[in-house]
Amino acid sequence: MNRFPLLGLCLVCAFGLVASLSGCGETEGPAEKAGKNLDQAAEKTSESVNSAMESTGEAMDNAAEQTEEAAHEAMESTEHMAEDAAKH
Repeated sequence: MNRFPLLGLCLVCAFGLVASLSGCGETEGPAEKAGKNLDQAAEKTSESVNSAMESTGEAMDNAAEQTEEAAHEAMESTEHMAEDAAKH
């Protein structure tokens, strides 16, 4: 059996692997920098939206409580007025 073709194939694969890994340097290209900037912008936007949703939810809860209190006070006032009217 001839081992030279197998050895040649292994060498080509090894060089291909080394060549592909050598492109993974530590310096960032413009596309990588732009991608990181987009990721950061998306994260900040997401955080802002979540914060706004929380604030809106809290404001809605407060408004609901105030509305409930006002309705309760109106009912009590109406009951007192009806009682006063019945006395006279």
